[in-house]
Amino acid sequence: MQSQVIICDQQAIYAIGSAMLLQQHPAFLTPQIISDFKGINELLVPDTPLVLVIDSSMVDFSDHQLISSLIKLKKQTPMMVVLNDSDNLMLFQLIENGFSVIVSRTATRAEWLKGLEMTKSEKVYFSNEISDKVNALMNNMDDLQLLDKVTNLALYDKYILIRICQEAPSKLIASELGHSKRTIEGHRTKMMQLFDVKNVAGLVKIACTSKLYQHYLSNPGLYDVTLCVKTSSL
Repeated sequence: MQSQVIICDQQAIYAIGSAMLLQQHPAFLTPQIISDFKGINELLVPDTPLVLVIDSSMVDFSDHQLISSLIKLKKQTPMMVVLNDSDNLMLFQLIENGFSVIVSRTATRAEWLKGLEMTKSEKVYFSNEISDKVNALMNNMDDLQLLDKVTNLALYDKYILIRICQEAPSKLIASELGHSKRTIEGHRTKMMQLFDVKNVAGLVKIACTSKLYQHYLSNPGLYDVTLCVKTSSL
């Protein structure tokens, strides 16, 4: 039986080009193209196996609700991810969350089609470029796991970590965030345990090693205190 293919891609030209690869392919129906996940259910063909091709830029691991629904969907429907760039953290997160067929945006026609066929068969497949990246990741796993932990911090904790780098005392941070000094110290202690460091200097090192502080300096608006006020998880 032929499988239905839905291409979820925000790069329209690439999506159209991908669809053209499947013209008259014996294993697949003519693919449908959408630019977000909301339209998937409307395109489903009854009693027909489905394969999804997903643009990695649509996968935001900081959006826990999106990731939860996507992983739930992945358990029901085979997926191939097209990785947009050289973002090693994204590749690491995809693999950590069980995405087993990943091809690069620059994959050859043969690699792209092979990936889709392996997706339909629910097997593991990486295009050549992705395979090389995965091998390289194995040598930097500790750094990537650290980066993943920092990325998954709540904005509230990221703000505290940034202010610690700026040598702001807990009392001042508490005033800025609308909580008690004890609450701020509680968050600081939890982060020290998470990153297995013994003091504030260790947290500063984490912020610098993960480039969180450098990211803040380049994008201060993303860490505006008004976005964090009274959002403590304690």
